[in-house]
Amino acid sequence: MANKKQTEWHVPVSTESLPTLKIYNSLTRTKVDFIPKRGKQISWYNCGPTVYDAAHLGHARLYVMIDIIRRILTDYFNYDILFVMNITDIDDKIILRARKNYLFNNFKSETKSLTPTLIEQIRSALNDFTKSKLGVTGDGLEGSTSRDDPKYLLYANSFRETVKAVVAAEVALEDNDTSQETAHQLLNESQEIVTEWLDQKDGASITDQKVFRDLAARWEQEFMEDMQTLNVRPCDFLTRVSEYVPEIVVYIQKIIDNGFAYEVDGSVYFDTVTFNNKEDHHYAKLEPWSANNEGLIEEGEGILGSKLLGKRNKGDFALWKKSKAGEPSWDSPWGFGRPGWHIECSAMASEIFGDHLDIHSGGIDLAFPHHDNEIAQSEAYHECQQWVNYFVHVGHLNIEGQKMSKSLKNFISIRQALEKHTARQLRLCFLLHQWDAKLDFKESTMGEAKGIETILNNFFVNTKALLNEFKQTAYESDGTHRHHASEKELMNLFREKQSAVHAALCDSFNTPTAMDEIMELINKTNIYVSAGRNNISMYVLENIAKYVTKMLKIFGVIGNTSSEDIGFGESEQSVINREEVVLPYLRVLSSFRDNVRDLARQQKGHGEFLALSDKLRDIDLVNLGVSLDDQEDGKALIKFVDKDEKDEDGKNLYSAFDEQGIPTHDSNGEELSKNKIKKLKQKWDVQKKLNDEYLATISNPDN
Repeated sequence: MANKKQTEWHVPVSTESLPTLKIYNSLTRTKVDFIPKRGKQISWYNCGPTVYDAAHLGHARLYVMIDIIRRILTDYFNYDILFVMNITDIDDKIILRARKNYLFNNFKSETKSLTPTLIEQIRSALNDFTKSKLGVTGDGLEGSTSRDDPKYLLYANSFRETVKAVVAAEVALEDNDTSQETAHQLLNESQEIVTEWLDQKDGASITDQKVFRDLAARWEQEFMEDMQTLNVRPCDFLTRVSEYVPEIVVYIQKIIDNGFAYEVDGSVYFDTVTFNNKEDHHYAKLEPWSANNEGLIEEGEGILGSKLLGKRNKGDFALWKKSKAGEPSWDSPWGFGRPGWHIECSAMASEIFGDHLDIHSGGIDLAFPHHDNEIAQSEAYHECQQWVNYFVHVGHLNIEGQKMSKSLKNFISIRQALEKHTARQLRLCFLLHQWDAKLDFKESTMGEAKGIETILNNFFVNTKALLNEFKQTAYESDGTHRHHASEKELMNLFREKQSAVHAALCDSFNTPTAMDEIMELINKTNIYVSAGRNNISMYVLENIAKYVTKMLKIFGVIGNTSSEDIGFGESEQSVINREEVVLPYLRVLSSFRDNVRDLARQQKGHGEFLALSDKLRDIDLVNLGVSLDDQEDGKALIKFVDKDEKDEDGKNLYSAFDEQGIPTHDSNGEELSKNKIKKLKQKWDVQKKLNDEYLATISNPDN
């Protein structure tokens, strides 16, 4: 009799508990559960650059790592993020750099020839520089500033270079060389000292705000171009300080009205003591031990008169600075001035997000005083206890164990780094180190990244070659399946690694561990594939390769434009012209056919045919980015590879070959040495011997 009622359904019981996402929070210095205020929506403000010079390798690490974390949250954990970043385009460093550049360029354009007066001006500038920067009395360096000062080496080097330039100019003048070229050479070689002299003399006369904005715009554009090259996703909203001055003025006024700021002679200061004594308010939440560090406090106030007068407490900081002559200015209730550094982020973030932020991020060097001052300002303005829930600080980047500095001559701009390494290699390097830890950048770290890139690329190339071949017979069957013990073992490992990667990403975005798990999965898969293409399951291999590709896309290692399911793909998409793509291959095929027919007419032996075949494999197809990998079953495995084999510096290894396919000239067109050619010939002979033996086994299978 039929049952009219469904049987009881048993609620599944999970055998494993899922890890929760935890983030290392600078506000607690521990890993804490990540709980956005509004469900799956995240409000995130990221401190952008002060645009006065080229972005360096430290910037690359900061913004690439923030990009990786952002991608993991959006593409892996499926959060919806509103990501805002600022550009600091009003700052003491920008003002000084713009003013000096403007004055120097004008002075240089007005200099038409080398004259005794010009040389005397440079000498005067040199004298002023040594007194102000090196504490020099007379012609020596006695009484100079401390050699421990990070800028001492730069100042001393500028002094030496200018002295040499002046001496060279005097010799040129004695030889009656008064050309503009020689005069400009003198100015270029003494620029550091001349710009300092010009700024002291004429800096106060600069009133056109376009001078300052033009410099910031130039470096902002270069920064954005660098970020695009590094495959950093653009922010959802970009804010510039110069565009938010009215909102900043209103913001400061409310802090005054709330009793946490005061005006002195046209400047406005935040009262750290009053704020700290107020119930539910605490100053320096991130680094309370730094609250009385006068060096950091002064550094945070900028280089144009950091020792501001009239402050009630030594820890107080400027919200609004009264502008001096030669500085950009905006009108305000306190007179003409400009925003302090710290207030900009509080005002702009509040303008977009209101009284709450889920995530605020930046470099660890910004924790105090910048971010601590931001917190105080914002909580004073909103009269709240906690403006930001999670502070994410990316760790320092050192060069060979030392802090990056122009004085140490280890300063590396992003563009300089990209001349030696690819954007993918840099991102892999950063992925292999925990985002909140210090990274010591050196050749060995990049060597590791390049090694992993090679392993990944080889894995993708081999997998795609096998899959492309498999597709030709995908619907044929020999009556047996490919799911035996080795496949079950690999699938179990695959699922274990997926869980391990997930756990790593839940553990405060632990990308080094995640990459270790992925690389171990690739290693085990390569061992499985080595059993031979007739003994492997393409379904298992394809699933693993697609998973690895997906994770690398999430990490940003594979570009945004790649539509490939497997592999790195092309860095940029292009419109495909069928004739342009196919014609080179057809030419090779046609030429090969012509040569075969010629050899047949001449009744040549099999050796000539084999040589022609080897040329097709080793030269013609390689030049088209195709590799034929001879297999034990007598069928070549077709691989698509980089047609331009390159050395570590990214250059083609060879530029010309002989009729056997042996290189004869290097990448610069220089003829290889006889010893080098001899070694390459030996390698070729070994390969030919193996090939001959293999062909012999085919023609005489019983031997």
